[in-house]
Amino acid sequence: MIERLKDLWAHRELLWNMTVKELKVKYKRSVLGFAWSFMTPLVMLLVFSIVFSILARGGDVQWYAVFLMSGLLPWLFFVNSLMQSVGSIVANPGLVKKVYFPREILPIAAVGANIFHFVLQMLVFFVFMLLIRWHFSPWLLLMPFILILQVVLTLGLALLVSAANVYLRDVQHFVEVALTALFWLSPIVYPVGLVASQFPKFMPLYLVNPMTNIVLLWEYAIYNPHHYGPQVAYISFWGILITVVFSIVTLVGGYYVFARIERGFAEQI
Repeated sequence: MIERLKDLWAHRELLWNMTVKELKVKYKRSVLGFAWSFMTPLVMLLVFSIVFSILARGGDVQWYAVFLMSGLLPWLFFVNSLMQSVGSIVANPGLVKKVYFPREILPIAAVGANIFHFVLQMLVFFVFMLLIRWHFSPWLLLMPFILILQVVLTLGLALLVSAANVYLRDVQHFVEVALTALFWLSPIVYPVGLVASQFPKFMPLYLVNPMTNIVLLWEYAIYNPHHYGPQVAYISFWGILITVVFSIVTLVGGYYVFARIERGFAEQI
């Protein structure tokens, strides 16, 4: 494992170039180019703000657009990273068969490109929050830690599914279905308190989902405790610890599986 990490570090320039390539391919022949990274969250914010200011007056969640985006943007980073990385090996047969390089660069580059998009979208989000004079909390300082935690989990899963998809192409479809289900099992479009009140017996299992805890942390840091209210009760030290351990184990395990089955990539593609 140490030798692989050294090899990956030796090819860091290639990793950077592949990440840049992922960014360029996404906006190839696009007039606006990277501006789309700003446009998407901006349009979403405007639509959600207008719609829910009209339809959700007096609702349980104040400033629903801010609540939604604080969980939705990290979720989109997670989903886009996995959906792009799962096919990253099979989409580059020429490179895999003819050129030597650490194969893990391909899924890592997909995640890296989405980190870039996520940061841009977050910048737009925070400009919007400044314009509406949002009251920021000191808990906002947790954001780098939360991002690192999510990247660790995402990288581990990206390595795992990209390698498995080489041998079984159904993996790509399974990931798509699983992510759809996981979206509704995470507190993104609804507050976690809704689950606690309607399905209290389901809560222990619900909180086992690592993305539930990561989304809760994002919402807590951005939406802040003042607006978050009783939802804070569902963020616990043990929940965070379990998520941290699970993310690290996923990264180490994903990298191990990737390294073990990488030798057969050229034959399977």
